[in-house]
Amino acid sequence: MITLLRMVRLWQLKTKWQLALWQFVDKQAMELIKNPEDLEKKFMEAFAKIIHETNQTK
Repeated sequence: MITLLRMVRLWQLKTKWQLALWQFVDKQAMELIKNPEDLEKKFMEAFAKIIHETNQTK
């Protein structure tokens, strides 16, 4: 009986953490959708930096 209760409690905790993670992902995605220009700007800066650094090593 104790094992069954522990199993149920672990399932509850797992579900709680999964929901919290998906809520955070959803919140971040909604912020990106509201400001697509910021996402594009950050992406292009990071992409340019990677290209610049790889060209220096060759």
